[in-house]
Amino acid sequence: MERSANLSTPYSQRHPLSVEQYASLVAALYRGRFQEKPWEDFLAELRDLCQPCLTVIGLRLPTPGDAGIAYVGGADYSAQDMMSFANKYSALAPLVDLPDGETVALDDLVTREQLHQTTYYQTFMQPFNQEQVMGFDIHRGGKVALFLRLIRGPGEPDFDSREREIFALLKPQFRELALWLETSGSLARKHDLYEQAFSSLALGTVILDTNLSIVYLNSIADQLLTSNSGIASVGGKLRLMRRQEHQHLQQVLADLLCDSVQKLPQVISIKREEGRSPLFLTMRRLPLQDRLDDTHHIALYLSDPELRQIDQTQLVIEAFGLTPQEARLVIALANGGTLENFANDLGVSKNTARTHLYASFRKVGVTQQSSLVSHVIRAIHGL
Repeated sequence: MERSANLSTPYSQRHPLSVEQYASLVAALYRGRFQEKPWEDFLAELRDLCQPCLTVIGLRLPTPGDAGIAYVGGADYSAQDMMSFANKYSALAPLVDLPDGETVALDDLVTREQLHQTTYYQTFMQPFNQEQVMGFDIHRGGKVALFLRLIRGPGEPDFDSREREIFALLKPQFRELALWLETSGSLARKHDLYEQAFSSLALGTVILDTNLSIVYLNSIADQLLTSNSGIASVGGKLRLMRRQEHQHLQQVLADLLCDSVQKLPQVISIKREEGRSPLFLTMRRLPLQDRLDDTHHIALYLSDPELRQIDQTQLVIEAFGLTPQEARLVIALANGGTLENFANDLGVSKNTARTHLYASFRKVGVTQQSSLVSHVIRAIHGL
């Protein structure tokens, strides 16, 4: 009854956010990263306060070739949907490059009549019953670290002072959360665990703690461990069933954990029955940035050549800590391309491409292009 009465009240006459509502919303915001569906409670509570609307919280905006990291309340979008949006529509999206901490509504930028004439509205917003968008971005280090969006459809009430007041209350909390997430290495792990934006259906991800116990495996890794006799989860730990291979695995993992220096990813192969291609296991130590547990973890990426072609870009990003652009460059070089061709294909200057190359040298730990290509080929193909 109370919720129905609230929805029937004109938006401009709704009561301000109560202390109890604010406290509940903030609590949901901070526990969101630990939920099975990240920020599920926060998105639901914010949606209840701002109905009717979709609510979106994200950590990286989508760009062509990169689905970003975003979670939606009020609608179900698959990984394929998110990647499709990134590739087809993200370049046209109007609410990008927002000033740090400034609330911006689409109505602030263009009139509804002008909006209806745009390709973005006609090809994306209208088919998905969207007309209003309002949000803000929080920056860290000159980049968007956290963003929030509300979305409404045609005929629904205009965003007004109530939504802006709620945003104003949330911004300081978003700044604190962005700082907290930045200092937590678990964030990168959580992103892997939810398999949210990547269509790498042949790439299994396993996270091990310092005791080599499995703390997470995605559905593809679970499938590979179940369907292959040479590798399994035994007593909560990863085990290779051939003794020599398992000893090799233990030695590599111990080596990755032995000191404070970030080591290069290691690749080993796992034999299978005659006539089948081996599995390839790429391993890297995750950076020691998590102030909650203050321990290293090992990420393992299982690739099966017999399954659909893996997302090479994502594997290289995870294995070497490269940006999407840097990963695309080194893969292009590994496939025989040149720096000049890469620059032309992406419409960037050769100096920009060279900057990506030097950054890749630094992250991979090499000084020559040939060494860079060699490490990347080993990570992708296990050669």
